[in-house]
Amino acid sequence: MRALVILPSYNEGKNIASLIGEILALEGRYSVCVVDDSSPDGTAEVIRQFRESKLDPSDRERVHLIVRAGKEGRGGAVRAGIEWGLARPKEEGFDAFVEMDCDFSHPPSDLPRGLDLLRESDVVMGSRYPEGTIVGWPRRRRAFSLAANLLARTLIDWSIADYTNGFRFYTAKSAGLMCRLPQEHRGYIYLSETIAAFLKHGLRIRCFPIVFVNRQRGKSNTTIREVTSALSGLVRIAWRYRFGSGPLP
Repeated sequence: MRALVILPSYNEGKNIASLIGEILALEGRYSVCVVDDSSPDGTAEVIRQFRESKLDPSDRERVHLIVRAGKEGRGGAVRAGIEWGLARPKEEGFDAFVEMDCDFSHPPSDLPRGLDLLRESDVVMGSRYPEGTIVGWPRRRRAFSLAANLLARTLIDWSIADYTNGFRFYTAKSAGLMCRLPQEHRGYIYLSETIAAFLKHGLRIRCFPIVFVNRQRGKSNTTIREVTSALSGLVRIAWRYRFGSGPLP
């Protein structure tokens, strides 16, 4: 199974080269597409230098970079990476698409497991709840995450335990559907928007527990304003999921 791993990045210069190296070192055929929102810390240049100085020619072909004009949100970055992958010629195409964080919160070693589960699903999610583990989060962030997911489960569908984690695996079918649907939210609440849409379309979603480790290098790109905005966004998503006519959004 040829998989394209999409890494939405903003100021991840301290992490990105090491993460790409670990992904490429995994057994299997992985390619990487970094979608960088013109990071002020020079993330894009770090990737270019890493490709040219640290990788042999065959591995360089597996690392792709898209630079957007500015900070436009995680959701759009993931869509841009998937759209790039879907547009590849058939002989260069991908069977699966993965999105994950750049800060090692999502273990690269879990990539084979997620892809294996994807063989019998449309979407697979690495989940922190209820059986996963979170390491190093401050109490406030843990409380916000629990509140957001409790609200999403109550308003949308209780069967999904973790609506807000961005370690996800898509078949070409589910990836194509996501890109065809309009995007209402730009930030990380887009993660909940896509799950609601997948549920509305009857896609098969499977989850597996992960160990989620808080970033060790760099700063989180999630602000309190984004978190509070996300809670109100969940209500709008749930309303459209429950009472809207036709598929989301």
